[in-house]
Amino acid sequence: MDQTEFIVCKQLQKWLQQYPGVHCWINKGENSFKTKKSQKKPDLIIYSTKLRQYYAVEVKVGNISKDIYDASKIIEYWESYVNNEIEYFIDGHKINIDSFCVMTLYSMFGRLFQDDTELISIEDCKDDNWKKYSKETGIEPLWEYRRTHDYLRNLWSQWKKKRLKKPLPGMGVILSNILNSKERPIETPTAPLLFDMQWEEQANKSKWQNRQKKI
Repeated sequence: MDQTEFIVCKQLQKWLQQYPGVHCWINKGENSFKTKKSQKKPDLIIYSTKLRQYYAVEVKVGNISKDIYDASKIIEYWESYVNNEIEYFIDGHKINIDSFCVMTLYSMFGRLFQDDTELISIEDCKDDNWKKYSKETGIEPLWEYRRTHDYLRNLWSQWKKKRLKKPLPGMGVILSNILNSKERPIETPTAPLLFDMQWEEQANKSKWQNRQKKI
């Protein structure tokens, strides 16, 4: 992590921790999280008291597209974790990671890319019944920025080649709940929003399911 990314991590930490029950640790400095077996690790660990989950997060600034696409190495961190090649610790206690995610400075505004300006709404999904249903029922945010939308689906597509049909950590992004505004989102940070895919145990059929949840 270079100094610029470290500064972004500090800004994201400040944003996240203003919300009750959200805790955040950076991979260096005071009160950092630690690892054993490997030092190749993401930039942040986030804990949601509400969801009782830990998230390992790869952070990029958000102003250079190539850097954000390079953040897909979060899949490699996921793979190392599920293969027991790394362990994560906070205050000396081993933790279990529930999902591996990507964030940038612009996550607090609902997107990953600085220049991501095109918004997708329910109205734009009227010819796609499943996507329209997903937004109406809260499975997906009411709004999504186009490039961030495409980035996440591509990330899931790459990750799908690695995962198995059994309980394992999920994969996604952390954005802002501004995406669920009834009006067109504006440049105002709101509560963090996890939008990922996790394994769900169901009575009739257990499966990987994408969902959005306020952290």
